[in-house]
Amino acid sequence: MRECRLAGYCAFVLGIGLTLASAGTLAQEPSRRIEVGLAVRYMPTGWFEWSGRTGATESALGAYPALGGALFVDYRLNPAVSIGLMPELTLNVIPRTTYYPVSAMTAGSLRLKVEYPGLRVLAPYVLLAPGYSSMFTYNNTGVSPGDAHGFVLSAYAGLRIPTGTRHSVFAEGGYQHGFQKNDGHSYAPSYLVLSAGWQMSL
Repeated sequence: MRECRLAGYCAFVLGIGLTLASAGTLAQEPSRRIEVGLAVRYMPTGWFEWSGRTGATESALGAYPALGGALFVDYRLNPAVSIGLMPELTLNVIPRTTYYPVSAMTAGSLRLKVEYPGLRVLAPYVLLAPGYSSMFTYNNTGVSPGDAHGFVLSAYAGLRIPTGTRHSVFAEGGYQHGFQKNDGHSYAPSYLVLSAGWQMSL
């Protein structure tokens, strides 16, 4: 009888200790609200909305594969939702035409990320990133358009994998749609995007 009471007491104390430890862990997590990271992107396929300068020619042209990258800073509002900023750079933005301008695209985007909370091994999330972009030609082929600018909208779904108390790696896939114009004419690339990267909590 005495052994049963002792075992029950030990189980009660152990339960209290685990509860306090869990509460302490949860209390430490909100202090790490800022996250910084780097994403590397490969755009295997894409297309351009193109309207010519002369006449009313409009077409949807295919695009050559592109490469890109982005830095980001997020602020975690709660365990599930974070907001942030993201400068982006995409190289090799090329429509499949006979004479094409080889362009780069820079963008500044906002980030709204919703992550499924409470999972320690895999954390699935969705990310919405509206922004504004500017394109410039870095290989002068004598072809206009160039220097197009306008809004971009990106959406991603991904998985974050913690590799330590502060570090994580992630992989995501999504779609980026452009609304760029050049002198009132469309020159708007859109891409399927595959991305991987690293992030750290501060």
